[in-house]
Amino acid sequence: MQVLKWPLHWQVLLGIVLGCLFGYFSGTSGTYHDTRLDFALYQLFGELFMNALKMLIIPLVMSSIILAVANLGEHEGFARMGFKTLIFYICTSFFAIIIGLFFVNTLQPGKSSGVSAHEAAQVVADKQSHESKQMEFLESKTKNQGNSSMLNVFRELIPSNVIQAMAEQKMLGVIIFCLLFGYFLGKTEGHRKEVTITLVDAINDIMTKMTFFVLQFLPLGVLCLIAQTSAETFSQGNVIERLLQLSQFALTVLLGLGVHSLILLPLSLILMAKVNPIKHFAAVGEALLTAFSTASSSATLPLTMECIEKRAGVSNKTSSFVLPVGATVNMDGTALYECVAVMFLAQLSGIELDVSAQFTVVMMALLTSVGVAGIPSASLVAIVIILNAVNLQLPTGQTIPMEALAIILVFDRLLDMLRTTVNVLGDTVCAVVIARSEGERTALVD
Repeated sequence: MQVLKWPLHWQVLLGIVLGCLFGYFSGTSGTYHDTRLDFALYQLFGELFMNALKMLIIPLVMSSIILAVANLGEHEGFARMGFKTLIFYICTSFFAIIIGLFFVNTLQPGKSSGVSAHEAAQVVADKQSHESKQMEFLESKTKNQGNSSMLNVFRELIPSNVIQAMAEQKMLGVIIFCLLFGYFLGKTEGHRKEVTITLVDAINDIMTKMTFFVLQFLPLGVLCLIAQTSAETFSQGNVIERLLQLSQFALTVLLGLGVHSLILLPLSLILMAKVNPIKHFAAVGEALLTAFSTASSSATLPLTMECIEKRAGVSNKTSSFVLPVGATVNMDGTALYECVAVMFLAQLSGIELDVSAQFTVVMMALLTSVGVAGIPSASLVAIVIILNAVNLQLPTGQTIPMEALAIILVFDRLLDMLRTTVNVLGDTVCAVVIARSEGERTALVD
């Protein structure tokens, strides 16, 4: 078939277009329910593809890190690389938040939405409404989650049970374990070291081949994931009305994400790595399309590693450390979205946040984008945490109602896909910048 001979990125784009069309016709033909055959098929094949990607993450990352550390003569190099990686991630996340804060203060989307926080609360009070169901889902995700969630990233550094950490894909704990394992494997002498390295190398080679096999089904997986999302969205009935009401909010988020991904990150490549951004986008395009389709940095990780190593020319030593850490803690797009969402809800409620309150929003967005990265619906959990912190600072009688959050959940999935794409782009840029700072030439250098 001629389509199968197309480059993979064109097949993925075709999958996205067909997914939107299938989802639109399914969603507008009836109420979404996973017992309907078309919806059930989208969900089944989408989940199978996501599970296949997630299945590869732990063995691929573990074998890559262990090999890289075990074969490294200068073990201090990882401490230096780790420090530079964290500084880069913190700085880019901070600038992303500032960009979002600038646009939300300039455009004031909450004052021109055509809906008030009181009206949103009334819609949520209707137990039959889609917004009410969305709030129930959000409450289940945020139950027992408080400010301590921001500290989870530190708690997970040292897992009490590494097998459990692997099963739950708590990547930071797994990475620390692999760094220690690789370091002491490198210190081992004689036959045991050779046998173990040979075994880990074989596992890494097998996992790479399995990754390429799974990627053959990427267009089909993308089609089903997009179709499921589109069907859920269009089956709500009031999606067009809500999109019109929240168009200013969506525009604010899109402008922020656009400036960060098309100006700030490319400037980082030019100034810090001497790399042509266009070549970089071409090299990691398939990973970005997959991130958009899956809305998951972790699920995209195997493909991200393949793109950055095989096409961008970054060494396995660098990519096997920088990318797993980034997929766990680097959330540029998420941090920007959290800031814009909280400011939007404040404007929607008629509340003017002063400088100190906005500073709280910035710092909380920076911390929660890292601290709750491993929690399902991380950005929504973070927004609830930030809203609670801001409400504590407001004068008596003023509060931002939590129910107002329901109105942005109507098309949160689409924005989630976009911000995940920016998150993954930030990871790949960091990998190239760190590789160049470590003296690697990479394939993208002019």
